[in-house]
Amino acid sequence: MIRAFSVLWLAVFMPIILLLLPTQWNPIQRLNETFSEDFYQQIYANNVSTLTQTLLTYPQAEWSSVVHQYAQHFAYPLRLQALADYQENDVKYLSLVKGQMTFLYGDPMALLQRVGDSDQLIYFALNESTQQAALNQAKGTLYLMAESLRAQPTSLWVSHLAEHTASIPFVVTLKSDEQLSSQAKTAIALAPGEAVSYLNEEGLVELLAPVEQGTWLQVADHLSQTTQVKLTGAVGGLFFLSVSLALVIWVYPLWRDLKRLVITATAFGQGQLSQRASASRLSVVSQLSVSFNAMADNIETLIAGQRELTNAIAHDLRTPLYRLRFALEMLEDETLSAAQKSKYQRSVQNSIEDLDHLINQNLLLARYSRMTDWRQFSHARLVPALRQEVEEYRLVHPHLTVEWLSPHPLDQHTLFLDHSGLMRAVKNMLANAGRYARQSVRLTFEQHETEYVIGVEDDGVGIPPDEVERVFEPFVQLDNQTRTSGKGHGLGLAIVKQIMLWHEGSVQVHTSSLGGAKFELRWPCQTPPPSKGERIVTKSDTISP
Repeated sequence: MIRAFSVLWLAVFMPIILLLLPTQWNPIQRLNETFSEDFYQQIYANNVSTLTQTLLTYPQAEWSSVVHQYAQHFAYPLRLQALADYQENDVKYLSLVKGQMTFLYGDPMALLQRVGDSDQLIYFALNESTQQAALNQAKGTLYLMAESLRAQPTSLWVSHLAEHTASIPFVVTLKSDEQLSSQAKTAIALAPGEAVSYLNEEGLVELLAPVEQGTWLQVADHLSQTTQVKLTGAVGGLFFLSVSLALVIWVYPLWRDLKRLVITATAFGQGQLSQRASASRLSVVSQLSVSFNAMADNIETLIAGQRELTNAIAHDLRTPLYRLRFALEMLEDETLSAAQKSKYQRSVQNSIEDLDHLINQNLLLARYSRMTDWRQFSHARLVPALRQEVEEYRLVHPHLTVEWLSPHPLDQHTLFLDHSGLMRAVKNMLANAGRYARQSVRLTFEQHETEYVIGVEDDGVGIPPDEVERVFEPFVQLDNQTRTSGKGHGLGLAIVKQIMLWHEGSVQVHTSSLGGAKFELRWPCQTPPPSKGERIVTKSDTISP
């Protein structure tokens, strides 16, 4: 279960983690960057172009003061920057050199535009950066704090500041110009005499507010980012924990049911054929359990049938073998007369013929119980073969009236079939009819819309309705419960059924108008051969003696 859960956990969370990581391969970030660029350029491109054109009307020495005047009317930073500041980014630098308006995706997002052919560009911020937001929130507080210090003697500034900031979760100190970092000096240069914010060497936000010339009030805001990290971690952890718990709730029943199914399948494979899978209808593997149970039922039925076949074959083999052994033992007696020896020799011959017939019938049943072999199929005319079979049947059964009926147009029909197999089925049907008929047998061949039908009828005693299905089972003989070999072995009709399955057809039993049974062989009118590589399997592929 742990392995399955781990694989599923990775499959669920790895894409989420990859989508959350702020990398250049993150598709969400790329989409956000693309949409943001299209959106902001449509809205602010004219503003930036207007500012650029305005600057070109002034001498370059006055550009800084002009931009500073305009910046007072914008909520977000607007300033001049050196073109060389962007040399590290080849794509953006090349775009700026060509004079194209360039979108900067960062914190904050901004539009960049080179001013004419100069080495200066306009930086037009589009939203509030993290450090600007921190400054806006604290600007008023910093002003009040600086004013409070200016009301005190310079010697008391440090103690006064410590007293009033003791309860504030920030580090507030006084700094001189010499003590300021390079990042702080850069921020002051962009906004002289004003409160500023910047990122220190560690990437944390720091604030500076002027107290007097050369003295600054510095606030190190380490708490905000730490709190944000903790909050993000808590929310992320709760999300991962919730989804993981949901995965466990889903995976455990699946693993449990699969484990049960594996145990059942193993026991079934070891010969415990009564084993069946059990799973709730709401289970994910319920359909698999149903299919397994259906397969197990079929296998158990097939194995039971195989045992019956084995017993029947053993019984049918035993009788001629006993006769053969007895006849051979009697032939060793030198006191037998010539007539007695001739009698036992005929018994030997009959036993051998009986064994040969049984073996041939079993081979035929095995052959037609396999997958349909389309190589045995060909185009042939069936009516002449049926008519010839009727003539031969009349010679063998002169005491019976044999009637042959078939519409004349079928004489010229060419059918795609296994000719030898279908004629074998007809012979078996006629032999069965000859065994039970009193006076009449009828053979018919017709076409019923989408199928061909061969009918064999007799005027015998017929077949009880509750025995119709049994007559097609191997070694079943309704009138031969003692299994005497003189009445055959009960394989003829089973072979007929398998031959019809080869033709994607069926064999049916009805009551004949002659008074006995009527067997009908039905198969589709058009049975095209399969395409190359296709395999057609009959329902009885798993049945083989």
